[in-house]
Amino acid sequence: MRLLQLLASLILTTENVSAFSPSCPLNGNGVVIPSSLSRSNTKKSFHPNHISSCSKTQLFESSSIEEGLSTEVDVDALLKYHGSIAIQMGLICLLFKGFDTVYDVVLGSPENIPTLALFPIFYALSLKSRVFNPLDNERPNIKKAIEGSDETEDEPPSRGFNDRTMPSWTPPGIVFPIMWVLIIGSIRAYTAALVWQNDGHVFFHPALLALMFHLSVGDVWNTMNNRERRFGAAVTGVLCVTLSAANAAYQFYTVDEFAGNLLGSVPMIWFAVATSLITDTWKINPSPDTGEPEPLYPFVRDDVDKQ
Repeated sequence: MRLLQLLASLILTTENVSAFSPSCPLNGNGVVIPSSLSRSNTKKSFHPNHISSCSKTQLFESSSIEEGLSTEVDVDALLKYHGSIAIQMGLICLLFKGFDTVYDVVLGSPENIPTLALFPIFYALSLKSRVFNPLDNERPNIKKAIEGSDETEDEPPSRGFNDRTMPSWTPPGIVFPIMWVLIIGSIRAYTAALVWQNDGHVFFHPALLALMFHLSVGDVWNTMNNRERRFGAAVTGVLCVTLSAANAAYQFYTVDEFAGNLLGSVPMIWFAVATSLITDTWKINPSPDTGEPEPLYPFVRDDVDKQ
């Protein structure tokens, strides 16, 4: 008889204990004790308000941790990037329309203008297109890139080059100005002059505007990579730059095959190298908060300057 009473008491205690979270506070003896052992309490249906205070605290803390690791898309940044490209292209379109007016009204016979006379115009646009962009599109400092100088007390490192961990196979600093300024800049200028000469002698031309769009995308990429140090978004951005370069080369090809082939040769090879370099840089510069590579899109960050 006493054995039956003991079993009944054990079953009743087990049913009541199972209704509580194991993480709730224990009594002085280290045993979870419900507020009441009456049968009326054990038959009550579950309601969210019945969650113990300790469980609510744990849920709140868990939510706070997840919010701290949030990678919310920075919509303001996306609008800023797209808006700056629209402004830049609008200003360049006005400039090209002005050039066409001057050539038609003042010069009268633009077809007599030699190709090399147009080279300085397109070369300047290739190197300084960012003057039409409202954002800070600062390039890496050429002198620091060549010297490979790091940060000192008196002088910060070059943005986009020595201000992050770089892959071991990064080309020497002298390679970058040679490629961008001397080779790619010259190719862009020469091929653009060929397009101008071979199809209507107009600046406001779809192929030339495609090149200007490519330059505009590249200027915004410099903002993301150099100014804001968005390593993940820079990977997606450099892919957009590469695609816009391929489109410009194709547009040039439809006008002048030689110009299209030239614009699509060395520059596209260099963009392939740049894409690999930016991707590897992203991998070896993880987020200090998570220890993982950043998302491949701009996300909300407190340390990014609002321009």
